[in-house]
Amino acid sequence: MRTRSAKALGAVAMLSAAAMLFAGCAAGNTAPSASGSPAAALPTVDWDAADAADVQDGGTLNLAVDALPANYNNSEIDGNDVDTNTILAATSGGPLRITTEGASEVNPDYASSVELVSDDPQVVEIKLNPKAVWEDGTPITVADYEATWKALNGSNEAYQVVSTTGWDQIASVEQGTDEFDVKVTFSSVFADWQSLFGGVLPAAIASDPTVFNTGYVDKAVPSSGPFVISKIDQTGQVITLTPNPVWWGAKPKLDTILFKVVSQAQQGSSFANKEIDALSISANADLYATAKARDDAELQATNGLTWTHVTMNAKEGPLSDVNVRKAVASVVNREQISSAANTPVGVPAVTQGDYIFMNGQKGYQDKALPHDTAAAEGFMKDAGYTKDGDSWTKDGEALKLTITVPADTATNIQRSEQVQADLGDFGIPVELTTVPAAQYFSDYVIPGNFEMVSFSWQGTPFPISSSEALFYPLDSGQNFTGTTDDKLGDLWTKANAELDPDKRIEIANQINEEIWSYVPMFPIAPLPNVWAVKQGLVNYGAAMFGYSPVDWTIVGWKK
Repeated sequence: MRTRSAKALGAVAMLSAAAMLFAGCAAGNTAPSASGSPAAALPTVDWDAADAADVQDGGTLNLAVDALPANYNNSEIDGNDVDTNTILAATSGGPLRITTEGASEVNPDYASSVELVSDDPQVVEIKLNPKAVWEDGTPITVADYEATWKALNGSNEAYQVVSTTGWDQIASVEQGTDEFDVKVTFSSVFADWQSLFGGVLPAAIASDPTVFNTGYVDKAVPSSGPFVISKIDQTGQVITLTPNPVWWGAKPKLDTILFKVVSQAQQGSSFANKEIDALSISANADLYATAKARDDAELQATNGLTWTHVTMNAKEGPLSDVNVRKAVASVVNREQISSAANTPVGVPAVTQGDYIFMNGQKGYQDKALPHDTAAAEGFMKDAGYTKDGDSWTKDGEALKLTITVPADTATNIQRSEQVQADLGDFGIPVELTTVPAAQYFSDYVIPGNFEMVSFSWQGTPFPISSSEALFYPLDSGQNFTGTTDDKLGDLWTKANAELDPDKRIEIANQINEEIWSYVPMFPIAPLPNVWAVKQGLVNYGAAMFGYSPVDWTIVGWKK
């Protein structure tokens, strides 16, 4: 996955790990619990907060990304990575926003009210702010919501969408009293309805699949936020954001935001040389040491909704056998990987054993296969392999695997090397295949051009509904595993329609157990949000994703 921010409200992949966005967390169940879990030891927000009156007018914020977006439409599958969502965050918004407590609240810049006005059928009414416009001055109206629904609901397969979850349960989007009154009627109950409506597109884009898919490969989608992308420098690999001249809300403090493409291998030195003002360290010990050496650096750390994993392509080859996948998951020492990643950056080392909830969240159940090489040997024998010297053979052929890694992503490579070492000691040699980071998702992960990959999924405050697309259906835009289980469809339908939080958790736990029965991927560890920022930077830095979206109008430099 590529790292840094997520679109509201779907799941994202990131490279830090390599990361991608996904859709998923049950409302009311996302806040870290007060249990004894080490994951609860960190705060949800650790940046320097300041009121607008205490922020300077003007200034530039220099930030780094791993690569320019492959698609600036983040509802299209190639645009579903964290860097892209980070870049677009200051140019977009929606009727609802998430608070630091994980609740939804109305965003007055975009709507005066968002209400569930009927339970049977489920109807949501959104009263839009008539002042809200696209960057060309065109008002944001019910036409945009209707066109976006039709693009994302799965009824037209020409649209290459990230996920249809929730959108496919909407029966109609209609105008109420006027074009700023949006009435959304659901065909069946969708408990996480608040996760929708954050990524609305102009009707002209959403109504044309060709424009939706490829129209914004090298140019920005129209802004509806406080900033606009005013320049994309393909040669210099820099994206420039400036205040939106038609923005109707509070005037942004910053004059300029620069997103510079800097490889992960060089981001530490770039921060140390004061070329960028903030650095996402995650679990990179070298970056942590480099950042500490800068004389005006402030280190911050919070919990996160990002988890690393190994995805196995079960479509063909040796990993199509569930017992081989179980053996691989039993051999890899997740505890050791977590400890090696987190301890050097001063945060607790914990593992991740749930496909839906994060360690420390209500509902979390660790059902992971334990690190057990004896059990792995049993799985290999069940798959028809025998131990022949230092190798596992079947039909006279020794088993060997590959793991595809993005170049210059230190934490991803470090994790993959540990997987390689563990499996190698067990008798399964693993070759690391290095590919360009900019093409990692578009050319390898998304089309299934790999045997194993290890990146990160970055979640949202709606984990149950948003995690569905990672596993079901088989042709989901985010299911890169090459396999699924038909029982998951009914379970997720029940979970998404269940309004009782405790009952939803029970169903989610069943889903978690079902996925562990066929192990299409195995989680490794939660990634903390460890950041270094230049002293004086306020309202930006380490925050648990989803609980404190950045308010780009007050990001800036302290007076």
